[in-house]
Amino acid sequence: MNTADERLRGLLLRAPRRGWLAALDALVLLAFALLMMTRTLGALAGAALWARLAAVGLLCAPLFLMLLAARGAGESLMDHALLAGVCALAMLARVSFLDHVSSDYELYLSDWIAQLGANSFSACMQQDIGEYNVLYQYLLFLLARLPVPPLSAVKALSFAGDALLAGAAVSLAGRERGRYALCAVLLLPTCVLNSGMFAQCDSLYAACALWGLALALRGHGAGSAACFALSLCFKLQAVFVLPVVVVLWAGRKLRVGDALVFLLTLVVVALPALLGGKSVMQIAAIYTGQTGLYTGLTYNAPTLFGLMNTAGLDVYAYGNFGIALAMGALLALLLHAVPRAEAMDAEQAMRTALLMVLLVVFFLPRMHERYFFLADVLAVTLAARSRRAVPAAGLIALASLSTYWDLGLPLRAASLMMLAAAGLTVWDSYRTQAD
Repeated sequence: MNTADERLRGLLLRAPRRGWLAALDALVLLAFALLMMTRTLGALAGAALWARLAAVGLLCAPLFLMLLAARGAGESLMDHALLAGVCALAMLARVSFLDHVSSDYELYLSDWIAQLGANSFSACMQQDIGEYNVLYQYLLFLLARLPVPPLSAVKALSFAGDALLAGAAVSLAGRERGRYALCAVLLLPTCVLNSGMFAQCDSLYAACALWGLALALRGHGAGSAACFALSLCFKLQAVFVLPVVVVLWAGRKLRVGDALVFLLTLVVVALPALLGGKSVMQIAAIYTGQTGLYTGLTYNAPTLFGLMNTAGLDVYAYGNFGIALAMGALLALLLHAVPRAEAMDAEQAMRTALLMVLLVVFFLPRMHERYFFLADVLAVTLAARSRRAVPAAGLIALASLSTYWDLGLPLRAASLMMLAAAGLTVWDSYRTQAD
């Protein structure tokens, strides 16, 4: 018995072989698929067996990507088994909301998918369908042709974005702390709700942005530039973090030539739409139209304007004031970071990126609660790497969650928490440099 005990301990605690990892992942995927087949999904009630199989296969794909991300975080078979359990629980948390129809999906996404599914690619590109750039339109066009309910397909795509986001977090946190980053991102309430309940695609642009940062810190400038471009192709909110490329360039992590990769990626993404009949102006108008779509000072976002009673205020005057504050904070941060860029380690670069997102979104007008999504995931990833960042990450996560769900926390309190988190991050940056 003692010999068997030692062999079992050695098997579970030593570095695993690929065959064992593959077998364990296959068991987790099989168990999840069987559970999904037996689960009563409202959207699939009465559907044919082949349609249910297709839907289950689509939902297994994000779990497979999560398990791949977990391989970079565990050091033993036991580690991977525990992380595989976290991945399965993270997917179960998301599919709990699979049948939930959000107002955004009901009012916008469902209509866009119907239009994309009813027309040819060329006809779709010639129309102005939706508020998202063409990259997401391509994906919706493909999803509309799958034999699964559109709501399930859209959410499965967002779940895949969550998995890619977790992989980027593991890369940024490093192998020793990667397991904490994986768990934090996959189980982050706002991340679960964003994709599972609201069917939003914020994880896709955030994943590309985090991979851009991770690849730059690893010396892969071309791949970093391509990822930053893809992030912008998914959502305009990528501009909140894109100024970090100035710091990365000053720190010799990126080169001027990588800008050509960035531009080439934008061209390649736009090319199918252009060949399908969409003009350059139509593509540009997707983003220019978004900037003038909303006029309120805040849309339930814990920003500077969440501290104010905005009733009766001149939204344009105060809005311009907020824009000036945001740009001023960004320039001040760049003036501080650029001269120190070459001496920055990965942790300091991540803290700089987090501060950019926090300060810019906090001061800008017309922000929605989801615009802090990148700050949420960057904060918990940084907290996984550095204990100093844990209090700020907790404040950011709670403040964001209170705007997703009614936790009884006033918006003014959430805004103060977000401001306090920014202050703590600045203080952590100062202490790190002093050390």
